[in-house]
Amino acid sequence: MSKQLKIVKLSQIKLETKYRQREKDLSLELDLSRNGLKEPLIVEAVNKNLYILVDGYRRYYALDFLEIEEACCIVEEQTSKEHRIIKRLGRELQTKKRTAYELERMIKDLLRHKDYNSMIISQLCGVSEETINKYLLGSDVNPEWLRRGATTGAGRHGFTVIHHLNVSDDIKGKIAERYINREFPKTTLDVINKITKEKGFNSLSEEYVEACINDIILHQASSYQGAKYIVDEYALKLRFSKSNHASIHDLVFKLLMRIEAFFNNKHYVNHLTNKQRARLIIQLHKLLSKIRPHINWADVHAEELKRRSKK
Repeated sequence: MSKQLKIVKLSQIKLETKYRQREKDLSLELDLSRNGLKEPLIVEAVNKNLYILVDGYRRYYALDFLEIEEACCIVEEQTSKEHRIIKRLGRELQTKKRTAYELERMIKDLLRHKDYNSMIISQLCGVSEETINKYLLGSDVNPEWLRRGATTGAGRHGFTVIHHLNVSDDIKGKIAERYINREFPKTTLDVINKITKEKGFNSLSEEYVEACINDIILHQASSYQGAKYIVDEYALKLRFSKSNHASIHDLVFKLLMRIEAFFNNKHYVNHLTNKQRARLIIQLHKLLSKIRPHINWADVHAEELKRRSKK
């Protein structure tokens, strides 16, 4: 039997729901109620009264919710469970409508069958073998993380990154807990992954490792340089290093330039209250006293004039 277009009752369609749980899609339901079904469901015919849904689960659930009893379907010949997985997987790897959790389950189910390996799956689905293997890298990830992450919507691949981080299992667990709770995005996790490979990071004590990662998460660091400043700060607390010192000095100078820009803004300076001015002056004196407890302001002024004359 070749493919044919046919009106099929929803009650005659059998679902294979292991890879697609029932979910509510209000926008799709609204579109279907206004415009009808634009794209047919794809089913395989078991017999004239029974069909297996291959593609279109979201549309099927929306039609069912709207109490629409039948739908236009592309009817194909019945194949096997594995072949239907290939059909779904190939389509979903292109559209990326399903979660990584669902795609991983589909790939693992195929690999349990002797006729499939990652190369064959990639060829049948029209993607690279690297794409298939990406979903298998985290096969040894804590299953409880995955179960909870799928519930909260935390990205699947992030757990693989956490699992392979160069930190203790205790800290991995704490990072995973915060990732599950969606306290930071995958971009910050990628920065953590990169920064934990740094020599400076690996010299930190366990206490400082945790504090450093907490600060990176707190500041939602999305750049390597921003995270590196945090690592260098903690490393410099432990011991002097010329490179760490230079990094922190660079950061301090950039912050001072930022403060100078604020002080050059007349709308900020001219509207400071006396109390605000006093607090700023006290704080600035405290900072200066930490650098040079006994400042000769005449020398400072002379050095500044000398610096300007060289420009």
